[in-house]
Amino acid sequence: MVEEIRTKGVAAKTLLWVAILSIVLTVIWDLWKEFLPPVAACTQSFSSLIPSPGVELMGLPFLMVMIAMVLIRVPSMRKFLSSTNLVYLYATFLAVSYFTSGGGAFGSLLFARILNPPHVQYIPEFVSPSFEVADLLQGGVGSVGAMPWASLFPVIVWNFLIFALFGGVSVSMASIFRRQWIDVEAMPFPQVMLVHTALVNVEGSAKREWPSKVPFLSGTLAGFLLAVPLSGATLFPWFPDIYGWRSETCGPGSQWFAPPDVPWNLGFTKHAPVYALLLLVPVHALFSLAFYTLVYEATVFIAFYTGHYTGYLQKVFCARAWCAPDPFHSPPLGYAAINAGAVTGLFVITLFLNRSYVLGTLRAAFGKFSKTELDRGEPMSYRSSWITLIVSFLLLVAFFAFTGLSPWVSFVLALTGIITWFTMAQLWGKIGFNTEPCYDFAPSFVRLLVWPAVAPTPGVTSADLALAPYITEEWVSHGASLGWGASFYTTLASYKMAGLTGVDTKSVLKVAAIALFVSMFATMVVRVMIYGVFGKAATSSPSIYPMESVSNRIWGESVSMPMTEAFPWITLGFVFMVVTRYLYTRILWLPDPLMAIPAWSYLATVHGIWFACLVVWIIKTIILKVGGSKLYEEKVVPFAGGFMLGNALEVLIAGSMSFVMFR
Repeated sequence: MVEEIRTKGVAAKTLLWVAILSIVLTVIWDLWKEFLPPVAACTQSFSSLIPSPGVELMGLPFLMVMIAMVLIRVPSMRKFLSSTNLVYLYATFLAVSYFTSGGGAFGSLLFARILNPPHVQYIPEFVSPSFEVADLLQGGVGSVGAMPWASLFPVIVWNFLIFALFGGVSVSMASIFRRQWIDVEAMPFPQVMLVHTALVNVEGSAKREWPSKVPFLSGTLAGFLLAVPLSGATLFPWFPDIYGWRSETCGPGSQWFAPPDVPWNLGFTKHAPVYALLLLVPVHALFSLAFYTLVYEATVFIAFYTGHYTGYLQKVFCARAWCAPDPFHSPPLGYAAINAGAVTGLFVITLFLNRSYVLGTLRAAFGKFSKTELDRGEPMSYRSSWITLIVSFLLLVAFFAFTGLSPWVSFVLALTGIITWFTMAQLWGKIGFNTEPCYDFAPSFVRLLVWPAVAPTPGVTSADLALAPYITEEWVSHGASLGWGASFYTTLASYKMAGLTGVDTKSVLKVAAIALFVSMFATMVVRVMIYGVFGKAATSSPSIYPMESVSNRIWGESVSMPMTEAFPWITLGFVFMVVTRYLYTRILWLPDPLMAIPAWSYLATVHGIWFACLVVWIIKTIILKVGGSKLYEEKVVPFAGGFMLGNALEVLIAGSMSFVMFR
């Protein structure tokens, strides 16, 4: 792909096509997700090619690559598949993939009056429709025209606004930090790199000379073939369970290996695409994550053999991290509370270390001369970015207050969202995944600022207690594809792809913004129509989690004690991150403390990401020692991109087969 920056703006006609394509893709993919047979919902969903929490490698951008690879062979279509148009398509497909892969929170609210009598007296009907309307949706009315649209439209608008207002925060925040993270720090964004190397080879496949043909096609074949045994074991009872997926798996692809009678609680992931993704992660980051995971495990052994967690050996593998008392939720270790402090500390130390940059953008925005050299080449002027950020934040607070939450709770929820995704984006940009902050940071932070002394699981006596825990868990801090991180990641990924291809960032921002906001609204309408016409029971997930079961997670699944008692652990995590992150900027061989956050979460331990990091660290170290960066860039990178494309192709075929086999 070309290196020079193209400054020609995107045409209005192109933006119209982006909007139309976003709607079409949203309709198709919402139907795919809602009617995909449950047997294929995890590893053949295609919505997420790596379903481990926090990884969420979206499948639709790879579908775009497959389509482009076919069309580019047609001479009459080749002229339309320029680098610029491919980047526009990438931003569009990525935005749609994020907003069509979630939806649990939306469904739970639609049926809250049926499922949650204690909560609904505090929930307005523009948030959750009346019992009669919910009952109609649950059974289905058979046609679009028979649906009670007058009652449903306010619910659709409310659900759209909770995404759209943070979308304004996301676009502006990504625009403010674009230069620092992408141009200066050169974060690798491994998920973007996988698609980029695939797109490079799409263009290369249409040329006589295709230097990376062999490693790319070899990777494609390997990715396809290694995915077949998993789909076979999932869809066909008679297929040999080569990976031990049916009987020896906890979570999406993690297996326990441990000697008997020791408090070992680490798994290893056997899902091959994880290793392909990690091939594009810097070596030091891989080492750091494995190192801090082993620190976690060492402290577990020390705590156990000094008389703590006495029932630990009687727990099965998953329960050793999921079920309190355990090292994550409970003292003396309390890693969830430590992580809550570490995430807060990362937010503070990042702003401190980048204070000159942040102040420079503020001077460019509100100084005497707002147009400066800093604005040159940026997708938005810093004045526009900062004003959009401030206005979107204030509107979000007002939106929550209008919903019925107190002003303080409204402010805390909006602030928690900013801290959550500002910090998680740094993980996502550097290693291609983040944690699920709904299990450690966000619940702890909200409880610390709003309910510091409240014992676990209080009764619901106000709108704050009815809605704020649920909003915290589902929108503010769940996976990026389920909540607020989607718009932030789509914008950052689009900027990164624009930087890699030389496409004008202003044009890419317009395309990404159109795709984001159109998909946000369209997916709400389509989901309501699916439920209303066919009935919830006709979809692939007829059961909806009651709000109460989701809301209660805030009181126990992060820290199983009042926050006043957990404050020492939070302080420890905060101090650890601030001090070590500062030292790391001066002593670069130190393990990167940023990697402690995923290492001390479910992702590294239960889901076995630590093992994949360790293995890939060894492999990449050998490759770089033997062949240097030349071997890595010319052979390994295209192999990884091809591997994910081959895996995506197999998953798409298997998912499509499941519709026929399990109707």
